[in-house]
Amino acid sequence: MTYKQDSNILYIFGSGRSKRINEKSIDSEEFFYGYFYLKKTYQNLDYIEMRKEERPSEISKKLLLFIDKVLRKLTNLPFYTNLICSIENYKKIKNANTIVSTNDRLALSILPMVWFGRVTSNIKLNVIVMGLFSNKKSSFILNIFHKFLIFIILNSVNKFIFLGLGEFNNASANYKKYEKKFFFLPFCVDSKFWNNPENSYPNGDSILFIGNDGNREFDIAVKIAEKLPSINFNFVTSYKYDEISFPKNIKLISANWNEYLLSDKEIRNYYLNSKLTILPLKNTLQPSGQSVTLQSMSVGTPVLITKTKGFWDNEKFEDNKNIFFIDNNDVDNWIKKIVSIYENEYLLKTVSKNAIKTINENYDINLFNNNLEEILLS
Repeated sequence: MTYKQDSNILYIFGSGRSKRINEKSIDSEEFFYGYFYLKKTYQNLDYIEMRKEERPSEISKKLLLFIDKVLRKLTNLPFYTNLICSIENYKKIKNANTIVSTNDRLALSILPMVWFGRVTSNIKLNVIVMGLFSNKKSSFILNIFHKFLIFIILNSVNKFIFLGLGEFNNASANYKKYEKKFFFLPFCVDSKFWNNPENSYPNGDSILFIGNDGNREFDIAVKIAEKLPSINFNFVTSYKYDEISFPKNIKLISANWNEYLLSDKEIRNYYLNSKLTILPLKNTLQPSGQSVTLQSMSVGTPVLITKTKGFWDNEKFEDNKNIFFIDNNDVDNWIKKIVSIYENEYLLKTVSKNAIKTINENYDINLFNNNLEEILLS
């Protein structure tokens, strides 16, 4: 397939994009997954966005909500059709030559509209994968149903774009028949924005914990802070904590990218004013913590992260060289690791310098944009 400049390309976004696009309040572009880059070339590029809440008033959407809940229960897959299904969205999908779904939850939720649209149109569906092949049901019967749905998805999607090498390799090994549909494209950040204006290691003494991902080990992060009372911690998250029970050395900053509670500039300042970013993670195949790690590295703030089986690329990251790894989430191990590097200014500056170099050479957004277009064109 070749694209013409008048091809109809449709992006599927989660909530939070339309406000930024309409108000032109965009500092960094990585969470738009090539949208602005492609829009410069393809005249008929459009997008639709998922709604935020499951509170339908129409009977039809209440029925979809019920079906979504049943499917989520049976398959452990993120169906949210009621949040995106509409006549207006169906018309856009039906008229599209190519669809770029920016996560698998969105792809699953638009599948019914894609199927109906394919009755009269040749629609190519491309999905950026974020954990789709990582979840399985423990029950034998439910696991069979889960596998059946995965089979349908594999045959409904034209290309799967994996942001993490671990999940890509796992899918390629388990679904060899479909591996020609699988592409590995590392997530990249807008390094022109996520930079260090002073070109020096950040001067702050605090430790940063940031993110809302369900694969974050929030409780572990709190315990770490509790056992290091002499160090100040900033928790930038929308995770619901009882601040009264928090250790006094934790400052909680409410943030959610989709709801635009903090601007990218404000988030960048937290990176710049931190000595270290920590990311305790659950051991899953999904490349959790990827964007935060790359943003922090890009500004030169070293990252200490759990080495999970889903870490996105083991070849380009080396412990004590451009990142800090920890093999498990034992709190005492985290404490020992933090203490061993916190006062080691030479090591921190070395890792900071190498981290910036790693991002500039391998994870700059221009690489992502060019490679994404190449995948879509192939």
